[in-house]
Amino acid sequence: MKSLIKLSVLLSVFILLFSSCGKNNEAGKMIPSDALFVAQVNMKSLGNKLSWEDIKKTSWYQKAYSDSTTPDWRRKIFDNPSASGIDFEEGITFFIAKNLGTEYFAVEGDLKSVKDFEQFNKNFNPSRTPSKQGKINVMVLKDNNVVGWNDDHFVYVMSPQTTFTRLYKDNDSSNIQNNNSPADKSTELSSICANLFSLKSDSSLTRNDRFATLLKETGDVHLWQNTEAIIKSSSAMGMLGMMKLDAFTKNNVSTYTINFDKGRIDVDQKTYASKDLTDIVKKYMSNSINMDMIKNIPSQNVLGVLAFNFKPEGIIELIKLTGADGILNSYAQQMGFTLDDFSKATNGDWVLAFSDLKMNPDMSKPEINYIFSAGIGNKANLQKIMEVIKKTTSEMGKDSAINYVMNDKLIALGSSNSFAKQYLSGGNYKYDFSDKISGHPVGFFFDIHRLLTEFSTIKMDRPDKKEILDKSLNTWNNIIASGGEFKKDAFTFHAEINLINKDSNSLKLLSNYMDDIYRINEAKKERSTAKLDSLLVPPPIDTVNVK
Repeated sequence: MKSLIKLSVLLSVFILLFSSCGKNNEAGKMIPSDALFVAQVNMKSLGNKLSWEDIKKTSWYQKAYSDSTTPDWRRKIFDNPSASGIDFEEGITFFIAKNLGTEYFAVEGDLKSVKDFEQFNKNFNPSRTPSKQGKINVMVLKDNNVVGWNDDHFVYVMSPQTTFTRLYKDNDSSNIQNNNSPADKSTELSSICANLFSLKSDSSLTRNDRFATLLKETGDVHLWQNTEAIIKSSSAMGMLGMMKLDAFTKNNVSTYTINFDKGRIDVDQKTYASKDLTDIVKKYMSNSINMDMIKNIPSQNVLGVLAFNFKPEGIIELIKLTGADGILNSYAQQMGFTLDDFSKATNGDWVLAFSDLKMNPDMSKPEINYIFSAGIGNKANLQKIMEVIKKTTSEMGKDSAINYVMNDKLIALGSSNSFAKQYLSGGNYKYDFSDKISGHPVGFFFDIHRLLTEFSTIKMDRPDKKEILDKSLNTWNNIIASGGEFKKDAFTFHAEINLINKDSNSLKLLSNYMDDIYRINEAKKERSTAKLDSLLVPPPIDTVNVK
């Protein structure tokens, strides 16, 4: 029997593909208000894009189903996931949270059959029996993870150490008998599990308007990231304690709505921040990036572009929020300029671009051109800063590290002085992504297909590597993102991950792609096994010459 952790992952796949999220804030009643991360999935839309019958046709499914070691109860779940007792028509939630310093991973949702659900969990280990804690049934599973349920709802509570670190163990015996197994936290996790059923509304996400807004968005997947809680739980915060970071972390939450559309994956993001941080960004973020700066990029082979408009005065204001402006200004004066010089040097137009990537067949250092350009505010202030940079790099023995040129409007630092001059000379280069990023404060483009095409010029040492690369070339196109506008208390962004095939839904395309990768890896394993078996065959005995 394979490990319980692998079955937990399989259950997660079922849930991710075939679960739905409620559209009201009742969905947050069992999620702690300070949860680090939450994920919910919409079953009805995903079921229309990738059905269970589609999954049954995949190679990984057929191998798992036909495996002689697969028990009958598991085949029953493979045939119909609802046989687990879980109601996949209702909301199921994944989240990561902390309780008194203990981080845990949880999966919770509604039940269709309490009897089937209890049997489903007993199948993992028949020797385990549930205990009663009030109206809640709690069962300790393998690896000391736990599951709790009542007549309507269930929650799996797992330690990340067992859920993720030991995910790829090959068998149950190694999981149980390993002397390096993590400490038994079943009692602590059982307590957490029971407490989740009785969370008060002010301790859960039930009353969180931002969470409710997320769930009202039309989407296949909804994600909630509590950046404030994540940063506070990080050990790195100890080193940053001397800086005033509350303005950056307070109420900082990001939400994501993901849709699998025909030929692409759409991601809509909202970022909420503290009032101090929001006021600064709103004040100094321009309405639109400078598209003329993108037209100047002297190449049709653009690999990636990041463009935005944020006035440098805003950067100074952000520094002041941390309380580090005095120290930085003192250091800048020693170098020969001031923060005021920095704030006046540029006008807030910024572009970073990479182009003309060329991989060398011998795997030596690749060739690539780049441009970093900024719009000039006060040329005298900018010249002062550039002279300081040039002097500093010269003293470090890196005089050639700064290849920059400027005119009355722009300064450009390039991979070479000639490339920077080409950029400043102007142009009218047109790109397919330009219309999608134009008119926004932030724009981003990355050509995945061009990158993979360059890698395909390298001689592969194994056929499976080339097969995977070919499948990737036929799958991935590019990423285009834009945004930065402030709408309804949040900064909004939109990204689309474009696939080569525009005729099919992206979820089905991704399923086919992953199944192709699986088959390639399985074929590689079979070739390796056959080669090993041939080496283990003893040489023939020459009976003619044996005396």
